[in-house]
Amino acid sequence: MSTTEAMSVGYQNRAATRKSMNILRNWALPLLLVLLFVISALLVPNFSELTTIRAIFLQTALIGICAVGMTALTLSGNLFSLGVTPTVILGAMVYVWVGEASKSMWIAAAVTIVAVLVTGVVQGFIVSLGLNAVIVTLAVGAVIYGVTALVTKGALVEPSEKVDLAGFATFAIFGIPLPVIVFVVFTAVAWLLTQHTLIGRKIFLLGANKSAAEISGISPRATTVWAFILMSFGFGIAAVLASAQIHSVQADQLPALTLDTVAAVLVGGCAVSGGDGSPIKSAIGALFIATVAQIMVLLSVPDGLKQLVLGIVVVALVVILHVLRKAGSR
Repeated sequence: MSTTEAMSVGYQNRAATRKSMNILRNWALPLLLVLLFVISALLVPNFSELTTIRAIFLQTALIGICAVGMTALTLSGNLFSLGVTPTVILGAMVYVWVGEASKSMWIAAAVTIVAVLVTGVVQGFIVSLGLNAVIVTLAVGAVIYGVTALVTKGALVEPSEKVDLAGFATFAIFGIPLPVIVFVVFTAVAWLLTQHTLIGRKIFLLGANKSAAEISGISPRATTVWAFILMSFGFGIAAVLASAQIHSVQADQLPALTLDTVAAVLVGGCAVSGGDGSPIKSAIGALFIATVAQIMVLLSVPDGLKQLVLGIVVVALVVILHVLRKAGSR
């Protein structure tokens, strides 16, 4: 065999290996999720009951909407937000306050989403100046938490009996709760925006190669702000649904939401460096996280051990996906 032929065979073998690794990376989590459901249905008490499945998907809806929104930020190369919980809690409080004043859950929902979008634009502008997104979102989240805690003095924020703001949580279509439907629709819209629009391509290119993006005429500042807007829109929707579900809101509620959201994005396979990932994969990651959490609830696992197990699972999956990503790019 000549040198040229040997090089050709070697290239074909490497191409086949890359293709196999990419296929494995794309299907690893869905297959693992199916396996988890099958094993849990056989071994975990009450897992197959309708109430359990409903609880999993309702929990997935809240985590998933936040994770799908955050996917845009991670794709842009700005890592992730550590201000998910305080932002959603702020939005949930705004929903109650405006709903109480307007007597309309629709007006309350619109104002809530706009309010959360404003916080996102502010953070996006600050990050676009060159600051680290993790530090900025952590700091802004701390400020938001401090403000909500001071304003409410740690008390519950809840609507009066005369105002019904739970409609978004109690409504169902063919037995499917509205939060789950909103989650699916939002995931589909986010996928279309990131995969098939100009701003989506800009976000991908900025995360994949910032220098190339600038040479191509893409504004890193504007694109970063857009990524924050997409993320904040998801947080706003999550805030409305969370408030409708839990009825009363307190500054220190949903403490695990930030961790679960980041975990869903990472488990879904988004590259921390940016430029690689999908809202659909983040949605699947959220379903995986919610399923693991519900399994541990059914098994009466202590809270500390829950966090330990979840942390180990997330780290293991992120490492495996990273290795597969590297193998698929060689």
